[in-house]
Amino acid sequence: MLADSNIIIYATQPQHSTLRQFSAENSPFVSIISFVEVLGYHKLKEMEKQMLKDFFTAAEVLAVSNEVAVMAVELRQQRKMSLGDSLQENI
Repeated sequence: MLADSNIIIYATQPQHSTLRQFSAENSPFVSIISFVEVLGYHKLKEMEKQMLKDFFTAAEVLAVSNEVAVMAVELRQQRKMSLGDSLQENI
């Protein structure tokens, strides 16, 4: 399972315990882009930051290859899409 940034954020919120359990049982993959997007958010509180760090420790963080980057460029040329989404769609 490849978890995008929104899923990662939701998994750390108290009302989404089922998602947290599913993630814990299925060892998600995440892209390095999600790692930067989520932990790089400037308004994270210390408790949120720790929960997210724990999530990323349990997940396998995937690098972005040149092939994935080229495919992301092609996607972004075809339709309006964020950088993170275009990269994650190709991992």
